Amino acid sequence: MKSKLIAVAVIVCAFMWAVAPAMADTGGGGAGAAQIGLQNASTDQLAAAAALSNQNAVNANTPANVAGGNITSGPSSANQYADSNAEAKASNDAETKQKQNQDQTVDAGSCSVGCGGTGAAQIGAQLSDTQQQADSLAVSDQNAVNANVPVNVAGGDITSGPSSANQYANSDAKAKASNDAETKQKQDQTQNVGGDPSCSVGCGGPGAAQIGVQDASTDQWAAAAAISKQNAVNANVPVNVAGGDITSGPSSANQYANSDAKAKASNDAETKQKQDQTQNVDGSSSCSVGCGGPGAAQIGIQKADTQQAAGAFALSDQNAVNANVPVNVGGGNITSGPSSANQYADSSAEAKASNDAQTKQKQDQTQNVDGSSTCYVGCGGAGAAQIGFQKADTQQGAFSGALSLQNAVNTNAPHSVAGGNIYGGPSSANQYVNSEAEGKASNDADTKQSAWQNQMVG
Repeated sequence: MKSKLIAVAVIVCAFMWAVAPAMADTGGGGAGAAQIGLQNASTDQLAAAAALSNQNAVNANTPANVAGGNITSGPSSANQYADSNAEAKASNDAETKQKQNQDQTVDAGSCSVGCGGTGAAQIGAQLSDTQQQADSLAVSDQNAVNANVPVNVAGGDITSGPSSANQYANSDAKAKASNDAETKQKQDQTQNVGGDPSCSVGCGGPGAAQIGVQDASTDQWAAAAAISKQNAVNANVPVNVAGGDITSGPSSANQYANSDAKAKASNDAETKQKQDQTQNVDGSSSCSVGCGGPGAAQIGIQKADTQQAAGAFALSDQNAVNANVPVNVGGGNITSGPSSANQYADSSAEAKASNDAQTKQKQDQTQNVDGSSTCYVGCGGAGAAQIGFQKADTQQGAFSGALSLQNAVNTNAPHSVAGGNIYGGPSSANQYVNSEAEGKASNDADTKQSAWQNQMVG
């Protein structure tokens, strides 16, 4: 930014002059005029968000029974609903608008001998600097344990009722970081310099200059990380020791475990620059000897620099265990009811990083220089110059990583020791396991430059 201001100061000093107006008929100095407009806009933004959800959920049913006779247990229902959610969002929104209009009209005096022509200068500078940074982190750490562990020791018979231990465990982490910058610069310059004095000898023609500078620099950085870590255990582990018969009711231990991590980082920058310059220099005079023709210059500079970087990382780490491990030791018969242990385990990680930059530059220059005069000796012809410069630099980097780690165990391992017969009921243990990782990185840059110059030198 300091170098930009120094550059503008040099331009201003080079073209800044002041001549006091004179109304004398002999040896008069022509009118001098200067317009200087400077606009400087600097915007710095920083947004950081962090969300952490740490959950340790334990749902346990662990009765211990010791009897010399019979043990009869009623139905057991130990459902667990565990939810861990973390969401972090950081965003920046900057809008910078600069508009500069300059209108200058300079008329010549009524000097007759030794007149100095009119001089006019217009200098317009627009500087815009926007820097944005957004960081977001979301972590969901869940440890969910749903356990049914009865321990029965009896000299007689053991009869257990139905057992239903369902577990619903969800761990969710979302992180979003975004930057949105919009920079608009508009600069209009209109200059009318009239060089028509009634000078007859030694006249100096009019001189005019227009200088327009537009500089827009936008830096954006967005980073998002989402981590979902889940450890879900659903266990049914009854231990029965009986001198007589052991009869167990139906067992239903369903587990629904979900681990989800989403990270999104995005940058959106739009830079528009428009510069219109119109210059009319009238160099006609009634000078006959030693006339100097008109001189005119137009300089237009547009510079747009856009840098974007987006990084996104998503991690889903899931360890889901659904276990049915009854242990039965009986002196008589062992009869087990039907067992249904279904497991639904899902691990998903999604990371998305995107950059979208749009740069538009438009520059129109119109210059009319009239160099006609009635000079016969030593006349200087009209001189005109138009210089248009446009530079657009866009750099984008997008990084995306998604990792899904899943360890899903669904086991039914009964262990029975009996002096009599062992009757096992039907067992249904379904496992639905899904692990998904998706990473997406994209860049979209649109740069448009349009330069139009029209020059008429008579």
